[in-house]
Amino acid sequence: MVIERIKPDEIEKFIELREIFIDVFMQDAPALTEQQYAQLRDNRNFVAVGATVGFELVGGLTAHIIPNYYKGGLDFFIYDIAIKREHQRKGVGLELLKFAQQFCKDHGIKEMYVAAEDTDEQALSYYRKTNAEEIGTRFFIYRFD
Repeated sequence: MVIERIKPDEIEKFIELREIFIDVFMQDAPALTEQQYAQLRDNRNFVAVGATVGFELVGGLTAHIIPNYYKGGLDFFIYDIAIKREHQRKGVGLELLKFAQQFCKDHGIKEMYVAAEDTDEQALSYYRKTNAEEIGTRFFIYRFD
């Protein structure tokens, strides 16, 4: 298994990762426009990481690096992490988290966050096993159509 950052010019790999997210999360998501891909590609604070087994992309994560104006420095917020169903429970997610943790250490980032929905028992159980500190924060979403 190889865990590595998806480079900005590897758009096809990012598109493939996005399709994994859509499938695993069972979301209906419209195709992104060239402008939307360009915004992600050109954003230095956007991180995409892929997990490859052989020649197959089997999962990955995306994250945003965010300035912390209370403590100073930067935070790392994992936006999505998913593994193809047939590759789940084989250590891929743990390796992705290890990669993210090392990325944070290498870039002087002091805190890494990942959110899980209260109803996602699989995700909650998983993160509880990874020695992360669980905090009681809830997200409220404002949608604008």
